[in-house]
Amino acid sequence: MQEVKRILVPVDFSGCSRLALSRAAELAKAFGATIDILHVWEAPAFVAPEAMVGVSGGTQTLADLAREHAATAMEEFVSAAQDEGVPVGETIVKQGDPAKVIVETADSGNYDLVALGTHGRTGLSHLLLGSVAEKVVRRSRRPVLSVREKAK
Repeated sequence: MQEVKRILVPVDFSGCSRLALSRAAELAKAFGATIDILHVWEAPAFVAPEAMVGVSGGTQTLADLAREHAATAMEEFVSAAQDEGVPVGETIVKQGDPAKVIVETADSGNYDLVALGTHGRTGLSHLLLGSVAEKVVRRSRRPVLSVREKAK
């Protein structure tokens, strides 16, 4: 059996992400592994990232605003995880196509496992929104654990 020492947990801050992190924490404890958390944000498709937006105290680019929001959301997510006893190593925030960046990060970081949540969409919503988890499973050279919330 392959040794699991480094686990990458990509998150979108949803309940699925929290559940995937919880499962990764169980595995990390069992294997003595470390957990790194990755969030990939994507610029809006129909708005130029260099577009200026008004914020308190002036203006800034949409890309800078999105980057700041992603970093703040990551800090809050990680803080809550650490409060629950999850041993978080590195936190990573990147911009780009989520599936592509997740696979590239898993490879370049030499992770032993990728653990990510899936919303389990089907039908039209799956067709329109796609599935990051499905793309990661298909493209990754690393083992992938996909975790789905229980059906409601």
